[in-house]
Amino acid sequence: MKAAAVPVDPALDAAVLAQWRREAAPLVHDHARMLDVLLERVDALIQSRRWGEAALAAQVAANHAVLWHPGRFTSPRLERQLQDLGEAAVSSPAWPERTPRPGEPLRILHVATRIHAIGGHGRMMARWIAADVENKHSVALTRQYRTFPAALAKGLEEVPIVRVNRAVGGLLTWARRLQVLMAQSDVMVLHVHNMDILPFLALAGMRRRPRVILLDHADHLFWLGAGFADLVVNTRRSGQELAASRRGIEPQRGMLLPLRLDKPARTHSRSAAKAALGLPGDSIVLLTVARGTKFRDLPGMTYADSLLPVLKSNPRVRLVAVGPGGTADWSAAERAAPGQILMHPERPDVELFFQAADIYIDSFPFPSITSLFEAGLHGIPLVTRVAFGSGCRVMGADSPGIDEVILRASGIEDLQQTVMALVADEVLRNDLGLRTRASIEATNMGDGWNRALAAVYDRVLALPPATPPAETRDPATRLEDLDLFSPFVFGNAAGGATTAARLTIAETLDLKLAPPLHRLRATLSRSGQASWRCLIPEWLGGRASVLWLRRI
Repeated sequence: MKAAAVPVDPALDAAVLAQWRREAAPLVHDHARMLDVLLERVDALIQSRRWGEAALAAQVAANHAVLWHPGRFTSPRLERQLQDLGEAAVSSPAWPERTPRPGEPLRILHVATRIHAIGGHGRMMARWIAADVENKHSVALTRQYRTFPAALAKGLEEVPIVRVNRAVGGLLTWARRLQVLMAQSDVMVLHVHNMDILPFLALAGMRRRPRVILLDHADHLFWLGAGFADLVVNTRRSGQELAASRRGIEPQRGMLLPLRLDKPARTHSRSAAKAALGLPGDSIVLLTVARGTKFRDLPGMTYADSLLPVLKSNPRVRLVAVGPGGTADWSAAERAAPGQILMHPERPDVELFFQAADIYIDSFPFPSITSLFEAGLHGIPLVTRVAFGSGCRVMGADSPGIDEVILRASGIEDLQQTVMALVADEVLRNDLGLRTRASIEATNMGDGWNRALAAVYDRVLALPPATPPAETRDPATRLEDLDLFSPFVFGNAAGGATTAARLTIAETLDLKLAPPLHRLRATLSRSGQASWRCLIPEWLGGRASVLWLRRI
């Protein structure tokens, strides 16, 4: 099915996007040049047979590529380096080959980097395991600092969960430990962060390995694994298109799998939920829920500013935003619509907010797919803003289950008019909300989803295994709109204004993996409490955090 054309919002194009295009081109080129420098460092360390330092350098290069878009969405060169490094430094014995017999449960190993209580991909993994009762599951966490969130562990009591980084050592030690778990599995599902090199080091060192499914849960960013995955599973058509066009994923090695969801148990009526949140009983609640970074200001306009005409048109309307509280400055809009804007910081317990909402409006400019689904399952109409054009579909909101029911506004005036129409018509709101819930329930849970998952298993077992990545050159840096808008929509908001600052951040993220003298020298060259924490190696810090948590 060919996707419909998505226009660029002309007002946004004139006020913002033209400026982004001018400013981003040198940024993206700088990011690409720095990535090439970091990859040269990895090559030099591999040639010197300094395996541990090479692994750390590869991790730093991956960090930089994900945080600062280099005009590429994959790096065959880095994946080839990981293959060479894994073969040389973590080569494992030829584990006994096991071919599952027809009807026998598959042994599925789910590998994630770290799981937090807030965020969609951890919930996706937990729901996948809980729903797939026909097979045997286990979990390996490569870089988990704290215990697995209790809310997600519910229902997984019988599932072994191994924190690989609790073993004394670093990346190479942990890769060997992961190989032991991989050798006991038929299928390995990667839910890992885009920059996590550890599973690919482990795969590179194995002569016999399980089939590999890579779940493309962060499809809008650079990621590793295109050359290692037997099958890439996308949860969005836009992500699947990008995987084919910019990552080289062949059609037979790509599949679409809807997000797995659970039906929420309503504990309050809408009016009771409003009362519990201190909202007027006759209020019309516009809800948005996302991490604070997804509500980035555009030049001259905040997220709240874009909805001011809606608020001013009806004093009963309330904008309730969970996520930007404490980080975003919407004070001008709050003064213009006194008492109608309520901001809350990020929090894991958002169920009551969904039960109180009348209309759900997606975050912008960074969409929040999981929150859209959670709202839709409460029978709430969904509105999202699509502003960046057909070449930037991955910057919008799409996913099986909501594709046919979500209202897409092409510009700010269209957004305001769409929301005003819903505010004015309760029957319309209720009808669209019911259709939204029915669409999600039919697609994202129950037998329909289980059949889709079975097709994924069948495909990955039928495909020939992926061959080790052979390419040693990266694709050319591209400056399409998607590349030029990415630094402003998805880029690292915490810093990185200069090349030196970016390198410091990329190295500091994994300084705890460095040899002791390297950690000490780097810490002395930095300032701040966070830098001094890097003196504690990651394996020891992880154990200490668990012991501390058990005391409280």
